[in-house]
Amino acid sequence: MTNKIQYNFFQDKICKKILSLLNKKDDTTRIVGGCVRDSLIGVETNDIDIATKLEPNDVMNILTSASIKVIPTGIDYGTVSVFSKNFNFEITTLRSDIETDGRHAEVTFSDSWEKDASRRDFTINSIYLKQNGDFYDPHNGIQHLKERKIVFIGDPDKRINEDYLRILRFFRFNAFYGNDNLKLSNNSLKACAKNKNKIKKLSSERIHNEFFKILNSTNPYFIINIMKKIGILEILFKKKVETKFFKKLLSIENKNSLKIDQFLRFASLTPNANKNHLSELKMFNFSKKDKKKLLLLTNQELKIHNKLEKNDIKRILYSIDKQSLVGLAILSWALSANKIMDKEWISILDQINKLKVPIFPLKAKDLLNFGLKEGPIIGEIFSEIEQNWIDSNFQLNKKDLLLKSKALIVSKGHNFS
Repeated sequence: MTNKIQYNFFQDKICKKILSLLNKKDDTTRIVGGCVRDSLIGVETNDIDIATKLEPNDVMNILTSASIKVIPTGIDYGTVSVFSKNFNFEITTLRSDIETDGRHAEVTFSDSWEKDASRRDFTINSIYLKQNGDFYDPHNGIQHLKERKIVFIGDPDKRINEDYLRILRFFRFNAFYGNDNLKLSNNSLKACAKNKNKIKKLSSERIHNEFFKILNSTNPYFIINIMKKIGILEILFKKKVETKFFKKLLSIENKNSLKIDQFLRFASLTPNANKNHLSELKMFNFSKKDKKKLLLLTNQELKIHNKLEKNDIKRILYSIDKQSLVGLAILSWALSANKIMDKEWISILDQINKLKVPIFPLKAKDLLNFGLKEGPIIGEIFSEIEQNWIDSNFQLNKKDLLLKSKALIVSKGHNFS
């Protein structure tokens, strides 16, 4: 961990201008949250959160008068935004919660840094950076960041009941900033377990977003397995979830330097899902396109194994796109009894990437040129000839296919015009 901000948002001209304008009379405005946290560990960020004692309308008037375009993105909650070429600045008035219901909060504006810090979720997210470069760290967030500890501010149970999403955020931050020493006896984890059923009250969009961020972390197995142990996965998937395939998939990705695919990781947690089960995954917010992709990965209709011949691969490649086949092969590898380092699976993946997708030489108009009228007969003959081509291992050329088409037309009793 470093002792100073590593990236250039603090030196950005727009950032400097915003801080100078809003701090003209006093130390009323500071940078806070994720950008400070990430920069302290050398992670670059483009989203800059700024906290201020000034109320939203005053912020807008001050910045607008200095020719800075301000957008009232969440003015009822005290937030306005400035977008520059390099950074997105979100400027929010200090707040304290009046009332919360686990999903929404009624807030009042404040001029207290202590109150604003105390309403935040985790200590590592309540580190403030002053314009002069000093830190305000009332909850020891910098030390916790060094120790890779995710600690709720104050009473974990209270923090969770202010916003139920904090349960999933706890696991997400552990996946990115925590360590593998999280014990079931941990007070924060116990509070998450106690309140886990309240996740059901959250929108599928919020759940989906947090869960897929967890899946996208460098090595999420430890956290996913903790979520399984305390029953959160069972709530999300509406059934018991096995994590052994997920663990193997992560090892295959890591040992063979394969690209991370969140969908594969998700599919490995529910590898035998069918249409009925996918329709039950209502805790997640999949688009129609995503559902189709997930179904392809999980229905196992295409039998992928490490003994496939080149022509077998080409046949499958003709029926689905290359990216989907790569994903299906990697997932099939994870579900198989084969080892994490397997030359035959690597060969399969290499062939998929190198092979050209076969292109059927004929078009419907080629059959119309024989004098056939448009109608079901075109599709019937087209499908049959296409199957002949596939059965030839894609060797028949256009001339061969036209001859076969002509013979087939005659066999079906059709005359040429």
